[in-house]
Amino acid sequence: MVNAIKRSTYSAPIGYLFLASFLALQAIPVGAQPALAPIPVKDQQKSNQSYQDCVKSAAAAVKSGKLKTQELSAAVAKCGDKFPAAALFNDCKRNVLKNAKGKDLSALDFSECKRLQAAVEFNPQAAVPVFVAQGSAFFAGLGLNRDLPMNELKPPNFTCERFLAAAQDIPNKAQHILFGNNARVFAAGPDQAKFLQALKAKAGKPSKGQKFNDIVGFGRVFGDPLTDPSMVYFPSASCDFRGVTGQILSGLSVYYLPDNEAKMATPYFGIAYYKQNQKTVKTPELVAELSAKLGPEFKAYSKDTTTIFISAVPFQEVDRERDPRNICKVPRQHQFVAVIRTLATNTNAPEYLLLANVRNMCDYGDRLARKMGR
Repeated sequence: MVNAIKRSTYSAPIGYLFLASFLALQAIPVGAQPALAPIPVKDQQKSNQSYQDCVKSAAAAVKSGKLKTQELSAAVAKCGDKFPAAALFNDCKRNVLKNAKGKDLSALDFSECKRLQAAVEFNPQAAVPVFVAQGSAFFAGLGLNRDLPMNELKPPNFTCERFLAAAQDIPNKAQHILFGNNARVFAAGPDQAKFLQALKAKAGKPSKGQKFNDIVGFGRVFGDPLTDPSMVYFPSASCDFRGVTGQILSGLSVYYLPDNEAKMATPYFGIAYYKQNQKTVKTPELVAELSAKLGPEFKAYSKDTTTIFISAVPFQEVDRERDPRNICKVPRQHQFVAVIRTLATNTNAPEYLLLANVRNMCDYGDRLARKMGR
């Protein structure tokens, strides 16, 4: 199965990202095997913001008169919304105070809360910018969990100009990510029939030389939805890290799926690119650390000499290239799937690490199917 992507207007260098049969980035000319690299973005700043910086900025705004004193608490609350690590710390702190039952507390009593905050925040010295706990995942300090209004998509340390541009011009500017799913997996019963009819009606006839149709608001569909084992792409675009990445990483991106009708963005996956000359982390260490962070039920599966999948459940269906397929098929057993890709010239050196929220991807497909079939 060919993993490909259309990027029509960005002057990014040609590269590729491989995540099974349901995820790919950027088109590759036949015979080309270019190195993966983070897409350059406008360099807005070279410092890493933190929750503490946000609170200090709010306090300074009050002191300068730009913010009223009574507005400070609301501004601090917004800082908590921007930085998930702080929100987890504050929840932990409240639980400690609740369980204290009147006894005096010391800094030691809050040490676990501080450890939790440090684990979630982005650390440029860490090789694995991932934190997973209680069904929630965080990548470089950003949550990969709940949908967000597009007008609130302003994550700290990231710029989202590419996503906002792509979301307003689907499919011309949006990337298209291959799921490897048949369109039928996103609906059942009478809803499925309505959805497939609507999909076929909007698909029309492919242009000469094309094997796919772009359906605005849905994505890209290969083959006849009613009769063929169709594959589905959905539009997506990234928010890209703009701060200091340290000596190990060369860049980070978090990808979102746009829903223009609802004006919502669904976080889908985060990807961290490793500097090719870094000596700090080797592939086996990276696999072990990422597996441990995901949880004891997660196991590593080698797809080939350069690609390793990490999942809690073995893949039941694969295509002829041994890539997972139809992972949105009911029952949906996957929530998170990770991928580590090594350099082709040195399998002991990682090229990138990727963590995908597969459940978000599947739920997104369900929502679009319901809208198409209504």
